[in-house]
Amino acid sequence: MRKLRIGLYPLSRDLSHPADRRRIVSWARSRKHELIINESKNADLLFISEGSDFLKLSNLTGPPKIFDLIDGYLSPQDPKVDISRGISKSILRQHKTYPRSFSSMVRKTCRQVDMVVCSSPEQSETIFPYNSNVRIILDNHSEFPLLNFKKKSLSPLSIFWEGTTHTLQGLEKLLKAIEVEDVRVNIVTDPEHFRLMGKYRKEDVERRLSSTIDNYLYQFTRWTVDNVVSISNSSNLAVLPVDTTDKLQLLKPENRLLIMFRLGLPCLTSALASYKRIEDILETKITCETYEEWSTSIHAFRENPEILEHQVSRGQKYILENHTEEILHQKWDDAVESLL
Repeated sequence: MRKLRIGLYPLSRDLSHPADRRRIVSWARSRKHELIINESKNADLLFISEGSDFLKLSNLTGPPKIFDLIDGYLSPQDPKVDISRGISKSILRQHKTYPRSFSSMVRKTCRQVDMVVCSSPEQSETIFPYNSNVRIILDNHSEFPLLNFKKKSLSPLSIFWEGTTHTLQGLEKLLKAIEVEDVRVNIVTDPEHFRLMGKYRKEDVERRLSSTIDNYLYQFTRWTVDNVVSISNSSNLAVLPVDTTDKLQLLKPENRLLIMFRLGLPCLTSALASYKRIEDILETKITCETYEEWSTSIHAFRENPEILEHQVSRGQKYILENHTEEILHQKWDDAVESLL
């Protein structure tokens, strides 16, 4: 493939957002393509993120356009939340259009672009009615090392959770609902949470945790790649609970689960479609349907530590066969080349 000028409309200006650096930015840099940020002039390809004015950009004439739709905005939504999200983005001028439901803007954009890239087969099914040219490409997790499973003392049981503050509520709800003795919770996330539009109504996360999970011994650590690796290395079991009352969470892909496997950590998750799909492939316990099942599964992992290593072994084998950096970059090669 010739070297391209890619007009990139990212989620973050410095390209530090995971959905920037782990996706097309990783591929473009590895292939030595030029990224021109928020610029379409003389571009060979436009790559449009969810954080841009994607409805306006999808109307541009010129080079082929790819819409990177990594969240489940086309899943069934609470109509009030959907319209509120769209109105907020219009008022704050992220989308320079009349106020409307956010999902309607996403649907229209899908119809107008040349390709939609998403993160899972489950997301693909919601997009296909609006654009049949859908590619499924997960994130590149190579910023995390592939570590061997390490046997560690299970007293106390060190539970590990990492993620953005927007998914923290799932952990808080889980820890309120279950009781597990002799447990320490290691939390790696950002120190601040913005309750509105990711920019407004700032909340101190440490202060929040002191009131929401005060029944557990826990450690809070600021999110960095190094901190994720370090804290996970001292933990026994990762948990990925999801607040299923938030419909946007239901179509989350398996990215975080695969990161835990890379770190050598076994994992328990909520029963999202993506996690259940991986559970079926690996034929090993991962998902929990109820809080009672969460408690039972955590106790089972503690009492039968051999299943911890078994899960990691299968997970890492799956990664090496299906999810290496080169496999992902080849998927981007194929997607982009099909438009040129």
